[in-house]
Amino acid sequence: MLAESTDRPFDPPEPSRRPADGLSIARHLLVTVAVLAVIGTVLGLLLVQRVGTTYRDGLAATADGADVAALGASSAEVLAGDIVDLADAAGRSIDEAREFVVIASGTTDDLGDALATNIADGVSGTSNVADDLASFIESIERFIPGNRDSLAEDLRLLADSLEPVPDQLRSLGAELVASAVSLELAADTLTGISVQLDQVELSIGEARTALVEVEDLSADVAERARRGLDRSDTDLMLVRLLVLVLGLGTAGAVIAARRAVGVLGRDTPAATS
Repeated sequence: MLAESTDRPFDPPEPSRRPADGLSIARHLLVTVAVLAVIGTVLGLLLVQRVGTTYRDGLAATADGADVAALGASSAEVLAGDIVDLADAAGRSIDEAREFVVIASGTTDDLGDALATNIADGVSGTSNVADDLASFIESIERFIPGNRDSLAEDLRLLADSLEPVPDQLRSLGAELVASAVSLELAADTLTGISVQLDQVELSIGEARTALVEVEDLSADVAERARRGLDRSDTDLMLVRLLVLVLGLGTAGAVIAARRAVGVLGRDTPAATS
């Protein structure tokens, strides 16, 4: 058994083709990568172009919007100033009206009290005096012969005319006192309105400060957007160059690697032979 095994001729192994196959696959992969690098570069340039257009449009819209906001804030600030001046003038007018109403209320109350008491009592007393005087004159005229106009009749007519006046004066006095109370309430209302106007002036003053800040901020945003729009061309050019450098660098590296693989493929058969 052992002799038979030693008598057989030695069969040399067949040369392996795996290195050549691997190099071929590597070359194909490198070609694919190079093509993909070129396609990626083209797509990157297109993407940069579209993003750049959107970026420029956004900056232009931002600048225009900031200008509109600044103009609106400026107009609102001017209007707020006019409102503050108007509120201040209205407040002064209301304060003057309140002082007038307070004076009128006191005067009306005094007049109503006087009509309801002193003047009404005075008219009532005058009516009684006229009636008493008419009775006295009638008693005297009885002793005077002759037919003449009687002063007593005139006095009695005066007394009769004055009789309802005191009640009318007391009623008018009560109405004036009630009017004085209404005027006091109106004065209190005017005081409340004046306080509200003061609060409105304070609130509008704070709003004016905020509007000035908004105007300054909007103007700053518009200026920055315009500066960004001015240098957007340079920025986009730099991005395009970056994409080209990366794409061409990748393609160049792949081409160099493919050549190296080709050289290695040519050297491999010589080594194996």
